[in-house]
Amino acid sequence: MRKLRTFILWSGGKDSYLSYKKASRRGFSIRYALSYVERRTRRLIGCHLREELVKEQAEKLGMEFLPVYGSKRRGDFLRSLKELLAGLSVEAGVFGDVYRREHRNQLEGVCGSLGIRAVFPLWGMAEEVILSEVLQISRPTVVCRRIRKLPRRFLGRELDEEILNFLREQNLSLSGENGEYQTFVGSCEDFELNVSVLKTFRKSYYECIDLVLGGGS
Repeated sequence: MRKLRTFILWSGGKDSYLSYKKASRRGFSIRYALSYVERRTRRLIGCHLREELVKEQAEKLGMEFLPVYGSKRRGDFLRSLKELLAGLSVEAGVFGDVYRREHRNQLEGVCGSLGIRAVFPLWGMAEEVILSEVLQISRPTVVCRRIRKLPRRFLGRELDEEILNFLREQNLSLSGENGEYQTFVGSCEDFELNVSVLKTFRKSYYECIDLVLGGGS
């Protein structure tokens, strides 16, 4: 069976990586990693990672990194995504959503208008199963926390059972689907990245760590 030329919407975190692994095993040929990047800051929306970090991940996995530049304030990322995809020769797109129906509908709308198949490898999976599979193949770092939901002591730590137990006790999403936290995969089956923490900073309701490649400065 011919492999479909595919892109993945890449956040640099655990769900993106698990989706990449699952889609690859299903025979999709994932050639491009697309990330939503704020045009002004050159950081990813949501987790505020530096653009060069996810570019390094993509290249380690043999994908071409393609930033989708836009402005969260203007709300133009979906339009920018559609414009970029219109110029690519792809047949499928992979997304890491678990249960956010509104977001899935938006992505399916963009893909459907271009004749692209939208694939959601994690959709509807139990979060306990997702986290179990994630921790078997990677060691994600918590790089962003919602201040009123996740304690500061977990920021910058490897995702582990202590963090997951806290989320269970507080009846929060284990996968962070409701914005509880964001992760970065620097260590996994496919690569090891040399990263260091430069500083911590606050963005609205979130506290984040600023990762850099190498030893920092």
